[in-house]
Amino acid sequence: MESRSAGKVTDDEVLRLAREVADRLMESAGDAAVKADLADGAPGIALALRYAAEVFDDDRYFKAGQLQLRRTAEASAAAPLNAPGLYLGTAGVVWAVTEYARLEPRYLPTLATMTDRLARQTLAITLHTAAGSVASHDYDVIAGAAGWLAALLKAADVLGGRATDAAREATGRLVDYLVDLTQDDGGKLRWFCAPSHFPSIPGPDGQPTPLPGYVKNFPDGVYNLGFAHGPAGILAALCRPDTAHAAGLVRVDARPHRVRQGIRDLAQTLGALRIDGLDYPAWANLLLPHPDSGRPDTDSPQVPARSAWCYGAPGVAASLLPASAACGDPEPTDLAVATLLGVERTPAEHQRINSPTLCHGLAGLLTVYGRAAAQTGVPDLWRMHDEFLSQLCSYADPDHPYLFPDYDPWGGQEHNPGLLNGAAGVLLALLGAVSDAAAEWDELLFLTPRLPRGHEPGGTEAGTRPDRGMGET
Repeated sequence: MESRSAGKVTDDEVLRLAREVADRLMESAGDAAVKADLADGAPGIALALRYAAEVFDDDRYFKAGQLQLRRTAEASAAAPLNAPGLYLGTAGVVWAVTEYARLEPRYLPTLATMTDRLARQTLAITLHTAAGSVASHDYDVIAGAAGWLAALLKAADVLGGRATDAAREATGRLVDYLVDLTQDDGGKLRWFCAPSHFPSIPGPDGQPTPLPGYVKNFPDGVYNLGFAHGPAGILAALCRPDTAHAAGLVRVDARPHRVRQGIRDLAQTLGALRIDGLDYPAWANLLLPHPDSGRPDTDSPQVPARSAWCYGAPGVAASLLPASAACGDPEPTDLAVATLLGVERTPAEHQRINSPTLCHGLAGLLTVYGRAAAQTGVPDLWRMHDEFLSQLCSYADPDHPYLFPDYDPWGGQEHNPGLLNGAAGVLLALLGAVSDAAAEWDELLFLTPRLPRGHEPGGTEAGTRPDRGMGET
């Protein structure tokens, strides 16, 4: 872990930093938040301010968040959101509006309209499941079906009878699609990405062309292992308890056998793809296909991915954590806990923790460990959570516009008010660390709602924790 001076922090200190970030977002994020995507734009800032309003019982933050939603509407009117992605498209707006509709019923008509639009966008997309015909952005959390499904299910929970037939049809179709991708036909896995489906950029003629680095390094295709763009996101989306509703069932806990089996199979696949020979569980960013079988080549040289939510052990563990409850097999959650504890033994050059932000930094780790500790009751997870909290707070610098900058791998700073790589994500992580109610925002990272109080496997209730000896809030 990067050396950074960080003593213990009290809840009062965390709340002071959170309020300062919220104030700066409220006062100065307007000019920067001209985009309508959840990742870096106005919806993510609106989400953070909505939780700040709840924690601080301050209506100013709620009104500032509503202003960000209006900016979202203006930005999407100027540049319509034609893609359904959770972090990059319509699903992200649906997510943010859902959070406001939970508290303010006047948003329900807007939510119903946006949810129906998202459903129709997803129904218009052809979903391929044959190995070699699938791109990561077809199924992933950031832009693909895992994110679409999570947003539709979240909105349906608030809309109730207002959900349209298109929304119900879309959720069922997406569950079936993601389960299909978990199937193993004995050859290439269905989520294998062929060169023809690599991420692309506009070429000299304006047409999409695969990223040169992918073509050079993965001429035969690749398997992506991250939470953000890999099968871990599929697993987390299928583990949502409300996927049962999408299958037309009455009882939330009565999963179709096919969904339970898909969860079990994918969890086992992820477990089998970890790097051998280490004394801690770890995964690479990407795996090459075996030259003969086309299956993931676990014997090829591998380097552990950074310790983050987007890629690496913490994100994979986040997807495995709810899988045991979803499929009835204790092994996935056992591996999740072992994985999270193993991060402490991971050499610093492999951890590569050098930023306070959410996607690839300490705010994401803080959130992952808070959820895992609350659901399992493992004391060492709480201890690591508190250490990440202290390290995160040590990055605060009043000279930065939003108090917490993002850092690139070379130490360069970016000042971003957004959610994935900016101050809004840090604010949510800080609030969730000291408030039970605010901790519920983490559904956005895990895609699986928090378990009800008293239903956690570790014997502690959600949000409860050992005494940290911290100040009163």
